[in-house]
Amino acid sequence: MEKITDNVYAGMKFRGCNSGLVVTTEGVVMIDTPMVPAEAKKWREEVSQFGEIKYIINNEPHNDHVAGNCWLGSTIVASEGTREAIKRNRKEALEGQMGWMAPDAVPLPPDFRYRLPDITFSGELKIYLGKHTFHIIPVPGHTPSETAVYVPEERVVFVSDNVIMMMPIMIDAVPDEWLKSLKKLQALDVDKIIPGHGPVCDKAAIQVVYDNLSYCIDQVKAAIAKGWSLQEIQEKLTLFDRFPPMGPGDPMKQMRHESLAGLYKALTK
Repeated sequence: MEKITDNVYAGMKFRGCNSGLVVTTEGVVMIDTPMVPAEAKKWREEVSQFGEIKYIINNEPHNDHVAGNCWLGSTIVASEGTREAIKRNRKEALEGQMGWMAPDAVPLPPDFRYRLPDITFSGELKIYLGKHTFHIIPVPGHTPSETAVYVPEERVVFVSDNVIMMMPIMIDAVPDEWLKSLKKLQALDVDKIIPGHGPVCDKAAIQVVYDNLSYCIDQVKAAIAKGWSLQEIQEKLTLFDRFPPMGPGDPMKQMRHESLAGLYKALTK
């Protein structure tokens, strides 16, 4: 567990997304949940040392952010779009993802289930707990229903996968909205940004992501203008000049192909 401020902590080493928490005088608010069952259960024990987990906020519907919901208890809050998207998640896809991220967690235990959010909202939502404000802001981008959790008293924002310091994951992306959302995040009065993956960063990271995303959009747009098919784009656009392969054998090849497919779909609608 990494301490970010006096009251903000995050688990940064899960095989899946980062999970954050804010300790208030009336309990704990968690943002996103660990994907691997054993890690989720251990995280519940660690977090509970700070007090009762009052709320869990799911910033997005992807498996690595919500699969641990069923082991964390509490009241779960998410946008209506995220709740609807979680309904479409499939256990088979989750086990496939774990097959390369956490093979020891497959098969999933019998008590696994997709637990849906208890409270949903459209637009923005504020939760007041103790002396803290949790301002949940719509920031569509990485997913159409993506949100961010801004905690002004701590000068931090939890952004999930809208900010990621590698090739953007664009499988379900809404690219034009993503660029707007990054500008929205950049306007927040914060010192610390807790991303969905990777280390805590500051606002300078937002411009890096904006530039990386713009590059990907421009590359795929240019390929479409040349008449390339999706298969040709996936074969020819490695994007290694900007995002070098992560280790021997290019282990992220499938993720890159899926991201290019998501971007291609969004740009050819």
